[in-house]
Amino acid sequence: MPEPFSINKQARDTLPEQTECRAGRFLNRELSDLNFISRVLEESNNLVHPILERLRFLSISAEVLDQFYTVRVAKMRHKIASQVSTPTVDGLMPIEELDRVDCSANELMTLQDASWLNIRHELERNGIDLVGHYRLTDAETEFLDAHFLQHVYPVLSLFTIDLEHPFPFIASGGICIVIEIQRKNTVDASKILIQLPSSVPRFIRLPGNKVRFASLETMIYLSWDFLFPGHAILGSGLFQILRDNQLALDERTDDLMGMIESGLKRRSRANGIRLKVNSGMPENLRIFIAQQLKMLSDDEMLAYSEANNSIVESKYIAVSGLLGLADTTQIIADIICDRFPALSFSPYLPRVPNRLTDFSNNCFNAIKEKDLLVHWPFESFNVLLHFLDQAAADDNVLSIKQTLYRTSDDSPIVEALERAAEAGKSVTVVVELSARDNERSNIHLSRRLEALGAQVIYGIAGLKVHCKATSVVRREGTSTTIYSHFSTGNYHPGNARLYTDLSFFTCAPVIGRDNIALFNYLSSGVNPHGVKKLVIAPSGLRQQVISLIEKEISLAKSGEPASMWIKLNSITDPAVIDLLYEASTAGVKIELIVRRQCRLRPGVPGLSDNIRVKSIVGRFLEHSRIYCFGAGVAMPSPKAKVFIGSADWMERNFDDRVEIMLPIEDPTVHKQILEQVMVANIKDTRQSWLLLPDGDYKKITSSQPFSSQEYFMDTLSHSGLGSRRNKVVISALELPSK
Repeated sequence: MPEPFSINKQARDTLPEQTECRAGRFLNRELSDLNFISRVLEESNNLVHPILERLRFLSISAEVLDQFYTVRVAKMRHKIASQVSTPTVDGLMPIEELDRVDCSANELMTLQDASWLNIRHELERNGIDLVGHYRLTDAETEFLDAHFLQHVYPVLSLFTIDLEHPFPFIASGGICIVIEIQRKNTVDASKILIQLPSSVPRFIRLPGNKVRFASLETMIYLSWDFLFPGHAILGSGLFQILRDNQLALDERTDDLMGMIESGLKRRSRANGIRLKVNSGMPENLRIFIAQQLKMLSDDEMLAYSEANNSIVESKYIAVSGLLGLADTTQIIADIICDRFPALSFSPYLPRVPNRLTDFSNNCFNAIKEKDLLVHWPFESFNVLLHFLDQAAADDNVLSIKQTLYRTSDDSPIVEALERAAEAGKSVTVVVELSARDNERSNIHLSRRLEALGAQVIYGIAGLKVHCKATSVVRREGTSTTIYSHFSTGNYHPGNARLYTDLSFFTCAPVIGRDNIALFNYLSSGVNPHGVKKLVIAPSGLRQQVISLIEKEISLAKSGEPASMWIKLNSITDPAVIDLLYEASTAGVKIELIVRRQCRLRPGVPGLSDNIRVKSIVGRFLEHSRIYCFGAGVAMPSPKAKVFIGSADWMERNFDDRVEIMLPIEDPTVHKQILEQVMVANIKDTRQSWLLLPDGDYKKITSSQPFSSQEYFMDTLSHSGLGSRRNKVVISALELPSK
């Protein structure tokens, strides 16, 4: 079993003696992000989980680490290339930060390799085998030969690399085989490059009663005599290149579509950020590949290495395990419904709130009675789909407006909007084109909607539209009613099965008018006027959050109860963190549930004694944003101020994005968020990690372990009870204390 990950001594931020030192007040964002990946990786070693789920956690950790390099490390390299000399808020110079990040990331990759070895052996013990060419039977070899000729060879390309044939372009994430060959009875050697085609699966299920897989690279190795007749193989190896994933948006224009498309073209040729080679690759081929891809350490890194007596190979690392671990999700998908149900989590079918059943699934009538909160993935995303389907088909619906940040290519949401547009309704869709890795999909969806008569808006130049909102205007008798929907997560059916998010429906008139003002802002760029309840970034969110925290500080100083319960993905904004420190010093009790990045140091004497930070990593990805303030009473209380929204407490969310935060005033929904969702998250001990002052995390243990996610799977939510409101609901308040 691998040892748990910990930021090593070279990478660890140490607390200075003077906590007044600004650098000592903050953890490093990038190292905090790597610590999150390590917590995901730890779940791959958690023997409580079924083995296929452990493999899934390992695959996710590998994918997120690759994304970290293509996004975060790419930004660090841009700083170094631009000779930025400004230290981070935690006091690190850019080149020093990159060095520490690489050291920690390399340690993580070593642990991933060890985890893969353990999981692979356990898969074998459970009858699932990934075999190399030396363990194939004759029948399996014959099958792979035929499969190669029919499915792989037609899409395979071989590239000779010499003076007359330049090195081909390899897309980010692409895995390649490099081979050095020599014609028999000659002394001349050639180097050949073979890119694993992305159009065929990485792992091939072998025929027979046993569950055995062979990799695509194994199949290609078996075909060397066919591919290189009359040649000897002098050496070979596998490598993977990761490239800068930033959109190259050098010029800012009013043509957002053109700007994004231009940026996508330039990104496809972006600089390499990380080169991974298998550890068995001969040294001469390693150097050859690194030189061809310009991935040897640059002069700045070499100079730093010599000055600090350390080896920095920030762009180049040898991997002893499987290259491209994220691809193992193919194995899971192939056998998850096979004869191994005990090797994965039991299937979970999200509930449909009983309130909808009470109203014969008429969403408008159900929302008209009172506000409705749907808790994804424990309750069904289909509630939102049915709401949109009903709106598209209802002759009394006059208009539909919606933001789209990330959604699927075959999105049923887009189909509903298309039907509404075809029916002659006024349909307005705000599409955020620059949602990372969804740019091409969003451009395609935009053109589909425009072709059917929908009004498509591409947001505001310079601001990313990150809020998730829908407005449906319906004629009811002699008046109109505005039905509003807000979500803490994306309008994506796939995400809603994996991410925990809150989906809120209301027809409150004030919120409805505020929502219309939001869409007018998105379509015109003119700051919204007369908004009563909705808080919108970048114009008002930071100020409102500061005001709410300052109110708790004032209450604490006057001797009244003061507390905050906040659930976020990340908290990195230095100004807000400083204010939280001030609140802690004043006596405000603060519970922070932060899944991913956290720059705040909790539990530092005299600075953050009253702040507790925990991270929950479980079967579902924690994603909801909830903000609760005691307002002079002990929480949980009906008098507490409760908000939900789309924003984390990061600089970009406050200043560079369109975000929303809205108050929850309906008593039932208020109770559900505060007494069910937040209390259960705070009490969770089975999936929780406690953040320590030095930036490391400690797994929380308990003699009575409690899982918040299992509680949500088993417990009906307050706002969805409807006619079952008399049914006994196990309150999270009655659960064992942490």
